[in-house]
Amino acid sequence: MKAEEKDLSSIFADNHIYEIPKYQRPYSWTEDNVGELVSDVADAFENNLTEYFIGSIITIEKSKKNYDVVDGQQRLTTITLIFAALRNLISTESAKSLLQKKILPINPLTDEPEQPRLIVRTKEQLFFYEYILLGKDLDSEYNFAEIEHKFWNNLKTIEALFSDKDEQYLKKYANYLLQNVYVVFVKTDSFDSAYRLFNVLNARGLSLSNADLLKNQLFGLSENELEQSKIELYWNQVEDIIKIKNLDTFLSLHRTALKANNAQKDLYQEYLDYLIDHKIKPEEFCKTIVQSSKNYTELKETKYESNKIKRHVNSLFNVSHDEWISPVLSYMLKPIEDLPFDEFIDLIERITYQNWIRRLGRSKRNTVYYNLITKIKKGTNREDILRIIKSYANNDEFFNLLNSDVYGMSYAKAILLRLDVASQDDSVIKNYSGMISIEHILPQTVTEKYWTERFEEKDIINHVHKLGNLVLLSGRKNSQAQNYSFDRKKEIYLKKNESTSFDLTKKVCYTIEWDKNEISNRQQEMIKLARSIWEI
Repeated sequence: MKAEEKDLSSIFADNHIYEIPKYQRPYSWTEDNVGELVSDVADAFENNLTEYFIGSIITIEKSKKNYDVVDGQQRLTTITLIFAALRNLISTESAKSLLQKKILPINPLTDEPEQPRLIVRTKEQLFFYEYILLGKDLDSEYNFAEIEHKFWNNLKTIEALFSDKDEQYLKKYANYLLQNVYVVFVKTDSFDSAYRLFNVLNARGLSLSNADLLKNQLFGLSENELEQSKIELYWNQVEDIIKIKNLDTFLSLHRTALKANNAQKDLYQEYLDYLIDHKIKPEEFCKTIVQSSKNYTELKETKYESNKIKRHVNSLFNVSHDEWISPVLSYMLKPIEDLPFDEFIDLIERITYQNWIRRLGRSKRNTVYYNLITKIKKGTNREDILRIIKSYANNDEFFNLLNSDVYGMSYAKAILLRLDVASQDDSVIKNYSGMISIEHILPQTVTEKYWTERFEEKDIINHVHKLGNLVLLSGRKNSQAQNYSFDRKKEIYLKKNESTSFDLTKKVCYTIEWDKNEISNRQQEMIKLARSIWEI
C-alpha cells in the first residue's frame, strides 16, 4: 500500500484512468453534497488558501496509471462534473480544451475522443460518456434512469452555482481546482487487499449501506469474473426494480422472509451467514433476490387485477408497521397449492389488524409471521396456515377495542378508510390521496341547542369518540364547524366530500336526525362491517 498527497492536476493527468469496479455502490451524491463541495472550494479560492484538501481516494493499481476506485467514487465523479460544467460555461477555446482534456481528451488531429479519465459503472457508461464527458445536448423528452438523472441534475446544479460568475472568475476557479486542491491518493495491489480495506473502512464509519456491503460480499464469494459479471447484471436489475434508496428496506424484509427470526447481526452479515450455512451460490441467491424484488414492487404498487386483493393490500399499507410484508414475500416465492393468494392476503390482513389494534409488542406481532414463514419454507397447506392464524387471534379483545373509544388511536383513520372501502361491493376500488381528517358528528364540546336538547354530558362521554360518531372528510379538519348543528354540519360534509367521496360520510348526510339511537345503530352497523373484514 502506498499513500501520497496529489493535486487534482496530477490525479487527472494524461493517461490516468479510474474505473468504478462492479462491486461498488452507484453514484449517490445529492445537490446538497455537490453544492457544499463547490462552495467549499470557492471559499478556499477566494480566501487565497495555498492548499485545500478534500479527502482520500483509495484504489487498486491494475496496471501502470490504471486504477479501480475502492473509495472516492463520489468525489472523483463530482470533480468530473465540475470540470464538465466549467467547460460548458467558459467560452475561451484554450480553457475549454484544457478542461476537456482532464475528463476526456480529444485527439487534435482526428477530432476523435480518446480514453475517458473516469469510467463509471457499466449501466451508466454510455450516458456519462455522451452527455457529461462529451457535453452533447440532451433531448427534453429523455427518459432518465435513476443514476443518470443524478448525474444530470448535479451537473445542472453546478452550472447554476456558477451562473452569476464572469469568465475570468470561472477560469481562475478552474485553475485553483487543478493546482491547489489536494487529495490523499492511496494505491493497493490486489482485489483481496481492496476487499479487506473496504470492510475496514466501513467499520471505521464510512457511510456504506447494507446493500453496498452485501454486493461486496457477493463479489467476494464469487469464483470467477464470469460469475461476478452475472451478479452485476442481476444486481442492476434489482436496483432498477426497487430503486437504490429503497434497497436496504427491501433487503431487510427479504431477509426475514428467508430466515423467519429476529436479526442478530448486521444485515449484510446475516445474508453472508445464510449463504454459507445453506451452501447457496451467489448467482442462485441473486436470481431469488430479483424475483423477490419484483414481488415486492408488485405489492407496493398494488399491481393486481383482482379488486379483492387490491383492497387487502391497500389496507395493509395503512398499518403503522411493515412486518406483514415478509410472510407475503415468502408466500410469493413459494405459493401454497390449496390456498390462493387472495385468501392468504385476506388472512394476513385479519391477523395484522387484530394484533395492531390489540397493541401487541413487535416481538409478539412477529411471532405469528415467523411461524407462517417457517411453514411456507418447509412446504405447507391451507389447514396449517389457518391453524397458525387462529392460534394468534383474539376476536373478543379485538372487537371490544373497536367498540370502545377509537378517536385518537393510531389506527383510527386506517379503520375508517377500510370500513369505507368495504361498504361497497368488490366491483368498486378506491384510492385515497391528499389530506384526510376525522370528524366528530356529535361535537366534543357541545354549545349548540341542537346538541344540548339531545345529549346529556354522560351521553357525550359515552358516544363521542366511538366509530358510530366518526366520519372521514377530505382536507383539513374545519375547526369552525365542529360545534355546528347537525344540519349545518351535513352541508359542510357534502361540500368537503365533493373532492374525495367517502360513502360512509355520504350516508350520514342523508340521515335526518343525529341522536343516541342513531349513533348506537351506526355503531352496530360499523362493527358488523368490521367483523366481515377482520373476524378470524
